[in-house]
Amino acid sequence: MTKKRTIDPAMIDNVAQNMFHILPLIKKRLLHMDLVQREHGTPLSHVQVLAMLNDVGTMSVSEISRRLGIAKPNITPLVDRLYESGYVDRQHDENDRRVVNIVLLEAGKEKLAAIRATISHQIQLQADGLSVSEFRELNESLSNVVRILSSL
Repeated sequence: MTKKRTIDPAMIDNVAQNMFHILPLIKKRLLHMDLVQREHGTPLSHVQVLAMLNDVGTMSVSEISRRLGIAKPNITPLVDRLYESGYVDRQHDENDRRVVNIVLLEAGKEKLAAIRATISHQIQLQADGLSVSEFRELNESLSNVVRILSSL
């Protein structure tokens, strides 16, 4: 029988409070997605799909929907726009022709690389205000958050 662990309610409240604080700070201080969207004409949701396809490879619309936590009917028009822009293609699954997989095309990789370069530049500008040890700590902290949240 598995022993249920108890997490201190104060710690749960602290994590919730930190979440409320971190999201706007990331958007305002590191990402500036409004600038990215203006410069590249690409909403954050599109960037997320391009990045997932780049990292994972071919994915079905259902899998994209599940990973982003966005309803499948909302993902389909998003994928349609990426397809019309020439960033992705649709391919029928070899084992099940009913399944349509989304594949990142070279133009999508190039678009993602340009967006990542813009984001890296923004982070570089912000990093100038941090010491090397603070920047290292930021990097490690973000890596830990990604690792932990990915396991949920």
